[in-house]
Amino acid sequence: MSGKRGQVGLEYVMIVGAILLITIPLFFYALYETNYKVKLSQADDTVNTLANAADEMYSMGPGSKKYVWISLPSGVLSTSAMGKEVSLTVTMLGSASDFTASTKASLVGSFPSGKGTYRIAVESLESGFVRIGENYNDTSPPVILRHYPKAAPGELACPGFVTLAVDTDEPSVCKYSNGTDAGNYSGMPFFFDGRGLTHVAPLYLQPNLDFAFYARCIDPFGNVMNSSTAILFSTGIPCGAEGAGNLSINLSDEQVPPVVHLITPPDGFARNFSWVDFSYTVFDANSSISYCLIIASGLNYIGELRSYFGWQNNPSENATNNMTLMIDKGNYTWYVNCTDSSTNHNVGRSVEIWSLRVTKTFAESFLNSCAGKCGFAGYTDGACRQNEQKCREYPGGVWKPEFDPECKYGGSTGDFCCCFNA
Repeated sequence: MSGKRGQVGLEYVMIVGAILLITIPLFFYALYETNYKVKLSQADDTVNTLANAADEMYSMGPGSKKYVWISLPSGVLSTSAMGKEVSLTVTMLGSASDFTASTKASLVGSFPSGKGTYRIAVESLESGFVRIGENYNDTSPPVILRHYPKAAPGELACPGFVTLAVDTDEPSVCKYSNGTDAGNYSGMPFFFDGRGLTHVAPLYLQPNLDFAFYARCIDPFGNVMNSSTAILFSTGIPCGAEGAGNLSINLSDEQVPPVVHLITPPDGFARNFSWVDFSYTVFDANSSISYCLIIASGLNYIGELRSYFGWQNNPSENATNNMTLMIDKGNYTWYVNCTDSSTNHNVGRSVEIWSLRVTKTFAESFLNSCAGKCGFAGYTDGACRQNEQKCREYPGGVWKPEFDPECKYGGSTGDFCCCFNA
């Protein structure tokens, strides 16, 4: 009898052991998988939370500030908030993984990398940058690392459209003077386009002349270069022209400019939001396209002359290319210039020059929007929906008919304002 009991006990132990042999690995796998997903979610949420807050403060204008909460996982190797990107690198599955989120705003600042939950400040600065964090202390002026054109001794630049450019060691706003050094940043009459590390100014230069440009830059914290960087060069005869010694003409010396057409927004379009999406097409039969520049200029709502630029390298040919600019309330005209990659850098301007009206200031674009109205009503966010039912399908969505006018952009795809707590 005791032998049977012993056999039953042994069989029971074997069954329990077999169950444990199966369940313990499954338990640790489930634990590992859960930790991996939590880590993935925290990293992704961090970059997107900071990027969304930066764009929100940018849309509200200088002086706007808010705090957001982020939770960082373990294993973060580095974090960055520079240029137009929030990023962090974290070890995942034994290797480094990058998480990034793009912004419309140009960023400066920093945020922690250690595991934990943090309250982070996001502030729109007078310089036009958005600062992430409050412990970013910069007391050094920017440095111009490179400039273009940079001619070797005896080398001549091709006349015509020339890109004047400087590269800086930190995000900056740069200006330049032509002919004489203004002696200080405020006295520089012309702005470069670009608030990051690369700053460009497309110019048209005559042949057989000597040129002297002087550049200075300021960073988002008011640190100004103490002296100007000189950009000195001379132009020769048009590149590829007859009479240039033994220079032979080949396909790269072609002189046919790109053909550019505007697509949207259509001529006479009125936009009641400060972010404007532009699209265009470009084609060149002989060369590839080096870059395109969108130019919008006119008078803002207080009568000041304003110009806005967008830069796109190597755009696609015979396809729709898109750029987005933040434009203040006012009346403007816009067009697109495209430069090909030939020796002559032929420039083609869009056949069309269209008018555009922006009906809200930067601040009004947020404050007088569905999201802004919902925020003031005590909700955390808001969005335009097609109808009341679409609103209610959103978790916690509450249709606010009194805010519907903020959603009427001239179409029928989102005329209903839906408030919710994210």
